Amino acid sequence: MLVTGLVFVVAGANGDLYETSGLTSVLGLAVSVTGLAVSRMRERATGDGRSVSDERLDRLARQLADAVGEQWTEEWRLRRLQDPEPMPVRWTGAEAWLADHQENIGGPADLSDRLENVTAVVDRVPSRRLVVLGGPGGGKTVLAVRYALDALERWQPGAPVPVVFPLAAWQPDREPLSAWMAAHIAQTYPGATWGGELLAAERILPVLDGLDELAAPLRAHAVRRLNAELDPGSPVLLTCRTQVYGEVVEAGDVFTSAAVVELQPLSFNEASRYLVRTARPLRGSDGQRSTCWDPVLTRLRAHPGDPSGAALRQVLGTPLMVAMARTVYGDTRADPIELLDGGRFCGPEALEQHLLDAFVPAAFGDAPDADRAGHWLRFLARHLERRRTRDLAWWELRLALPWLLRRLGPVLLLGCVAMAVAVGLGEPTTPLAFVAGVCTGHVILSRGRTWADPGRAARSGQPAGRWRIPRELVLSVAVAAPLGVAVGSAGSLGFAWGDFNPIHFNAGGRLGPVAAAMAAGLATATMLAVLGLAGDVRPSTMPLLGRRQRFRSPVLGVLSVAAVLLAAFVAFVLGSEFVSEPVSLAIGALAGLVVALAVWPGVTGRAAAPVIRRERRRRLGPALLRPLSAGLLGGLSLGAAFGLAHASTLGARASMNADFPSGAVVHRTADGGAYALATGGWHYGRHPDGTRFVRTPGPVLGVVSTWGGTSYARFGADEVRDCAHEPECTTFYGPVELHLSRGSYTNVRAAWPNGVFADDTGLQNELPPRVEDWLYAVPPRRLFEAALTFGLAFGLSIGVITGVAAGVHRWLATPVDIARASSPLAGLRSDRATAVTRGIVVMAFGTTLGVFLLRSLPMSQNSMGLPMVVWLPVGLLAIALSAWGWLLVVRLWLCGTGRLPWRLMAFLGEAHRRGVLRQAGAVYQFRHARLQEQLAAADRT
Repeated sequence: MLVTGLVFVVAGANGDLYETSGLTSVLGLAVSVTGLAVSRMRERATGDGRSVSDERLDRLARQLADAVGEQWTEEWRLRRLQDPEPMPVRWTGAEAWLADHQENIGGPADLSDRLENVTAVVDRVPSRRLVVLGGPGGGKTVLAVRYALDALERWQPGAPVPVVFPLAAWQPDREPLSAWMAAHIAQTYPGATWGGELLAAERILPVLDGLDELAAPLRAHAVRRLNAELDPGSPVLLTCRTQVYGEVVEAGDVFTSAAVVELQPLSFNEASRYLVRTARPLRGSDGQRSTCWDPVLTRLRAHPGDPSGAALRQVLGTPLMVAMARTVYGDTRADPIELLDGGRFCGPEALEQHLLDAFVPAAFGDAPDADRAGHWLRFLARHLERRRTRDLAWWELRLALPWLLRRLGPVLLLGCVAMAVAVGLGEPTTPLAFVAGVCTGHVILSRGRTWADPGRAARSGQPAGRWRIPRELVLSVAVAAPLGVAVGSAGSLGFAWGDFNPIHFNAGGRLGPVAAAMAAGLATATMLAVLGLAGDVRPSTMPLLGRRQRFRSPVLGVLSVAAVLLAAFVAFVLGSEFVSEPVSLAIGALAGLVVALAVWPGVTGRAAAPVIRRERRRRLGPALLRPLSAGLLGGLSLGAAFGLAHASTLGARASMNADFPSGAVVHRTADGGAYALATGGWHYGRHPDGTRFVRTPGPVLGVVSTWGGTSYARFGADEVRDCAHEPECTTFYGPVELHLSRGSYTNVRAAWPNGVFADDTGLQNELPPRVEDWLYAVPPRRLFEAALTFGLAFGLSIGVITGVAAGVHRWLATPVDIARASSPLAGLRSDRATAVTRGIVVMAFGTTLGVFLLRSLPMSQNSMGLPMVVWLPVGLLAIALSAWGWLLVVRLWLCGTGRLPWRLMAFLGEAHRRGVLRQAGAVYQFRHARLQEQLAAADRT
């Protein structure tokens, strides 16, 4: 920037400002590439050899332990597992063929015990590896959570931190275990981007829950990965269904050095004692305490051989069904005696299905929308079944939309708003073409996150420094080239507006503006891809946001004020184009007020306030590296493809248009000049020195005025009437010639009928397209250079501005030394604040730097407002294409059609509090896979 500024100072002093475009473009590219290389070398030099102290590891481990404990303690309470105490889950040793050789395991062979002693049992295994097996609903997840909480209670610095990892989200055929666990930690505990450091230092104790929830072909592969990637001394707790683990062992291998235990069903006495203890009390005879379960249990004891009683005894042997029975009957006025109706329930399967069906109505019994809650939850369960997942992520609900909305929801929503405004202004064609370009580019670029995703290489197992050309970039270039041809075929062949302006079209009818608008839309989609908004939609997290307000954030406050001022300024400038200044001032004030109301919670900290903890933000250089690389790659490739196609087409047209029009009769003059009479009566002429001129088909009415010693020719009856009030004004009527000044491509002069010249101030704007092309014709080489320079310089500006904006936002939005337990609602609030901040940063940087960079382009000063017009939709789309923006589209469609409630997040939170859903970090899950399967089956029918 310093060198470019010096170039501008020198060029301005010499009066050659517009001649610096090529130099500044090449100079900017060289400086950017050099800085990129230097940053890359510094990152590699400092990133690979950096040592991590034990004190830092202890501090990070402590933060993670606090976050894990906060998450699972809250979840333990919401599941009512402590009310009054957990069920008496027991286990015994599994069949010997399911475990490794006893010499590899070591320790005692008999590990039978109870839930409250799970930590002591793991300690009795020398390898500290334990596989917990059981049937569906047998309590495997509860045991895993209990183990994690017990281990956290006695955690000391230097010991590994237990973290629960739901294996359903792992793809062992694509992702290494350590990379997946690090990504899971970063997503579940925002701020813990250093999870990989703790994993590398063996400071994480993996609690792997749900091997059976992986796809069948991946289970054996997952066990092989565990055996290959975990060190022999790495402690692990793994849960799986008994039958599934047997199939894994038969297809592959056992988990090396791991003891295997199997959960046992609850005894009838244990289940009945638990139900009686947790049921609401009833008044019995003589005021004795009774419950709704007493008649049922009395009958079961009196008739042990009754088939219906035997079925109920079997069902109550599963902790999940006991919990379902507690909610359905113990917390409501329903009578459990109906469970002994043998005609209604013909076996254990029917009883289990009844309990699962009755659980949701019982859980929402006192809710205002109890009747509709089951319908909404069935839709969500069916949606998860189609996606073959258990994670109910609010940002992935967009996958339930129709294909078109799933790809282009926010773009189409903003496009409809823009079209409504354009129709009101009477100019719908260009906005429609722009929206079409954005949609085309977004569909191409949204096929995967290959632009600025730092974790992609790690998750795929590729080296972190390896680069490959994204397929989406090739496709966007393939679209940009035809658009460049279309713009070049319709653009002007001269500098009719004082310099090269590719958006001035006069030869292609509507084709030129439409093609230019589509090219601008494609460039906008490229900017969005560089910002990381194309591809997978995931919520972002700002480090300035937390749970409790301690102080205001100065950074967020400054950005919010900048947003208000920018919105007011943009609305005022755009409004002044169509309405009077007082009205445009009112529009600007209204826009500023709307944005102020939107960002005010971020300034005051009411929506999500900062937490006072000492954090160390990453350096700005490494944060800028990848976004700037992606920006330069995308912007320069797009600009080069469009610029080459545009310049080649213009050059070819200029070469074919170098002489008089084909078919015209050319007459030679005695002084070596020539002229030709074209269709419409216009005369094309060329002086002996090569200067061109055109002559009107007939007489023209006009005036010549003199100001400051310079004559100006104006045309039209209105000018003749005004001429009577001017002291030095002469009227004329006759043919007029328009000439280009010697050595100029832009300065037009008008020759009076008597041969006197004056500067033209009107007739040049009324020339037919072919006549204008002839008069303003520029040599093909000069035109090619100008068009190519524009394409490269504009591509460079796209890359630099977008890359810097994305890097600054990434620097602001990525904490280093803070970890906290995530929640879906906190993730939504953080993403909303992040999206607004990102839009502000993009618009501010784009508008400011765009004006600066455009001064190096050979464009007219009337184009200085172009950055605002370009970066305003980019900033709005950056907000709309966030996870929060997508949720708006989801609500408009799914809630509008009655499939989900309008207060979606409040409903999901209520389902969580009532025990229907459980929280796993930033996502919800149904309380158990059996409940999800039952609700999905009910939705299918």
